[in-house]
Amino acid sequence: MTTHDLTRTPPPLLRRARLTFFVVALVVPLVISTIGVILTLTWLPSFQNPVATHWGIDGADAFGPASTYIWILLGVGLGIPVFLAVVTLAAVGAHWGGAARLMGAMAAGLAALTATLSLGALAIQRGLADPTEVPGVGGVVALSFSALLVVGLVAWAVQPPVSPEPGRTLEPRHAVHVAEGERVVWLATTAMPRAAVAAMLVLLLGLVALAAFMLGTGVQGGWVVAVVVVVVAFAMAATTTFRVRVTPEGFAARALLGWPRVSIPLDEIESARAVDISPFGEFGGWGWRVGVNGRSGIVMRRGSAVEISRRDGRTFIVTIDGAEEAAALLQAYADHGKATS
Repeated sequence: MTTHDLTRTPPPLLRRARLTFFVVALVVPLVISTIGVILTLTWLPSFQNPVATHWGIDGADAFGPASTYIWILLGVGLGIPVFLAVVTLAAVGAHWGGAARLMGAMAAGLAALTATLSLGALAIQRGLADPTEVPGVGGVVALSFSALLVVGLVAWAVQPPVSPEPGRTLEPRHAVHVAEGERVVWLATTAMPRAAVAAMLVLLLGLVALAAFMLGTGVQGGWVVAVVVVVVAFAMAATTTFRVRVTPEGFAARALLGWPRVSIPLDEIESARAVDISPFGEFGGWGWRVGVNGRSGIVMRRGSAVEISRRDGRTFIVTIDGAEEAAALLQAYADHGKATS
């Protein structure tokens, strides 16, 4: 096992990236939403309540006070970008990368989409005596997504590109020597933190309640929500916990349901080491991930992980307690295999 002195992101570049992210993810949504709220307030006296607030396939199908659009601007156009920015800053820390840059672009683009959609929906209703005569909103929707794309691309372009640095190598806690004919097996389980699983369960229960309400009251689209519930439930069961094995035959990991799974034979392994990783900084999130640098793996949390380098150049990672022992044993088997081949 070799220790690498990894170069971290230069402080001036990191400061510039974080400052630019702050501007595009917080300042830009604040400015856009403020302009939207001011325009909406100036338009309010010209509307006869109620106004159309939702459109279906057959046209406007929900109505409410024009002030509803102010809360949409504040809640969606400003609230969600602020949430994205805070979560990104807390999750990434100093381990900056493309995922943080993307979240900044999404925050700015979402603010532009919300403002364009809200102001456009109000603009086509100005001067109408009967809100049921409001025209279709297709053109406004198309313009809104154009605003999302343009503002998002600009927000992406103005942020400096920062490649996430790989985490530091962790020293093995003890040397592993496998004698000729000896069979040593390492088994462990890796799972998402309880807080993350609890949050996903709350989301799932919310979807279940929504699906039950929509199906029970005959609201259109209830079956779509029901399908989403099934998909989310299966994804949770399949990706929140994995069993990991290191044996003389190589490395294997599988979900509790049996799928997804991965198996890396010993003859495909070039080397193994334990590393300290940042899920959001290096992989853009948690779960079964593919990083921007081509590394893939099972990323459940921040901290120690087994990194397996294959002979074809691919790299696989799994975060797990005891990664130092697992990597040392797998490296011992790999060294033994090279010596006997």
